[in-house]
Amino acid sequence: MIETTAADVLELFCSSTGTKRQFEDWRHDSRRAEVAPMVLAHHTRVLYRLSEEDVQDVCRRTEHALGEVKRDVGESVAEIVDWHPDFAFTHTFHICVERIGALPTYQRFREFALDDTDGQKMLGNPAKEVIHRLVDAGCPQDKAQEAMRWRVGNAYYGFLREVYTVVQLRLRGLDLRVHPLADALFRVDAWTGRKALSLRVGNRKFRQGANAGRKTPAEQLLADILPPLRFDTIEIEAATKFGVVEVPLLLWRP
Repeated sequence: MIETTAADVLELFCSSTGTKRQFEDWRHDSRRAEVAPMVLAHHTRVLYRLSEEDVQDVCRRTEHALGEVKRDVGESVAEIVDWHPDFAFTHTFHICVERIGALPTYQRFREFALDDTDGQKMLGNPAKEVIHRLVDAGCPQDKAQEAMRWRVGNAYYGFLREVYTVVQLRLRGLDLRVHPLADALFRVDAWTGRKALSLRVGNRKFRQGANAGRKTPAEQLLADILPPLRFDTIEIEAATKFGVVEVPLLLWRP
């Protein structure tokens, strides 16, 4: 069985003074005391067993993750547009996959977030708390709920597209590895050997292009690792059709 652990991530990416300090700061962050133990205990296994058909089947069966919410409404509540729960979305998605043993449809992921004890802790309860706080401050409840649906739904679609990309590259013979610790802490979406990959959805609001966006790229975070890592980026086109799950067309070659 192929698996990737947090120890594998740390062996490769936490080998310089800078990255060790970054890891220790994250691990001892009292504001997120529950995050580190869960992420460090995570093992990636199920994602390596997924086939192209598995992903496409989920795309066919999933309900529309954005519901009937339109962009102007979904992006109308700044507090939710800029909301980042203590558990990054990638933490919750990865843990959900391993917990249920499959890539979830949106409705199955929602069940995990609302009914599973860990899902509630990672996403369900924090999302409810944000909505309640906004409603108490005067925001219409339906507006807050729709904005949250847009935020979570778009994150879900992004995860599906990244998983499809990883599955496709593994089918091409590339021993690609993934783990939420590498993703959220070191900005490495996937890696093979000493090559770190960034899978970037073409969204100018976040990190389209080499120098745009608000996230520090892996090339900077991991610049002082020796021997040096190699870096590459796969730009994934943004979805263009409302209500349709579009898997990316891969033109990248290792």
